[in-house]
Amino acid sequence: MLAGRIRAAGYRIVRVSPPDLQRDTVPKVGTWVIDCPDNYDVANAMDWLEGRILALSNRPELSQLEDYRDWSHKVIKTLDKWNADYWHANSESTQSSADLYKEVEAVWMLAGSTGGVEAVYEFFSAFTHIPPVSFIYAQHIQADQQESLTAIGHANPDLSCALAVGRHWLNPGQILIVPATCQLRFSTHGEVFSVRDPWASRETPGINEIMMTMSGMRPTPAGAIVFSGAGKDGGKGLKALHSMGAQTWVQSPDSCAAPSMPQHAIDLGLVSRKGTPQELADAFMRLYPAKNP
Repeated sequence: MLAGRIRAAGYRIVRVSPPDLQRDTVPKVGTWVIDCPDNYDVANAMDWLEGRILALSNRPELSQLEDYRDWSHKVIKTLDKWNADYWHANSESTQSSADLYKEVEAVWMLAGSTGGVEAVYEFFSAFTHIPPVSFIYAQHIQADQQESLTAIGHANPDLSCALAVGRHWLNPGQILIVPATCQLRFSTHGEVFSVRDPWASRETPGINEIMMTMSGMRPTPAGAIVFSGAGKDGGKGLKALHSMGAQTWVQSPDSCAAPSMPQHAIDLGLVSRKGTPQELADAFMRLYPAKNP
């Protein structure tokens, strides 16, 4: 159960049983979560394992559900803190990321629900060059499936893509995926970090909520693109972004697997451009043309 909770929090898990802890074959990971520190093989391996080691203790019984939930929450909070500490301690990495942030000319929000993943993949596949833009992508999805969204990065080999758990920096050509299990906050100097506050909406992540948060970013996001999706999530957030000067683009409803999300934005009178994912990508390339070397 703990492994499922850690995975749902946005971390990638590689399972290793005690007999497989061999120095030459053990996988490289950032943190070891040791479930059985008293095991002979594990105790020996802890002397040479690379990376942080979190040895679990005081695990409540599963029958004590509330205690178990609180205990597992503390484990995940520890992982979050270690991840944040890494970014602050690694000054060379932080400085490099800060330098890249200076090259970001704009931040755009992408949103989708039913049919959205395919549309966003088509959008990025049509890029002819990488614009000086960072993307924040909120897609309704179950927590145990959110890691699969990083495959969006395969749409274009020059893009980078990551689930925004822990701390990240806004960089050109980067797609940060909004987690289903926690909210995001944004600093004024390019940092994005997750906080373990649940989404208020039934469907996660809450697109209205992340748009409302982003409307308070400085500088304000340049725009939002609403792709295929059912329901009306995003209407209030789009109004907040629009009031701050952000553009609203939508996938044309007749090209959507589920048209109601983009149609709702159109009905609100907020949309300045609509088109197929290919047409939106073409317009985006014109908005941010390739620079001469």
